[in-house]
Amino acid sequence: MSSDANCEKMREIGAELALGVLPGRERAEAVAHLDTCADCREFVRQLTLVGDRLIGLLPCQEPPLGFETRVARSLAQQAAADGRTGARTLAFPVLRG
Repeated sequence: MSSDANCEKMREIGAELALGVLPGRERAEAVAHLDTCADCREFVRQLTLVGDRLIGLLPCQEPPLGFETRVARSLAQQAAADGRTGARTLAFPVLRG
């Protein structure tokens, strides 16, 4: 990897790009740089392989039945206890009650 500013930036954000969590504009800029820089392309390729292998180590287990409902209900109860109302609370009216 060369020492230009774009390559330096790629070292900072390469893992986020490899994991697919880099926000839109930054992702577009990073991909444009990868089109012109073989060293950074290889760097991100290696990070992607590592990420894929790490994900492969996770157990393939679904959360228990009702988990999401319990979490949503707990969050709604916390919001109510804190006195929060509005769009966030109303966004999930089916979970209230």
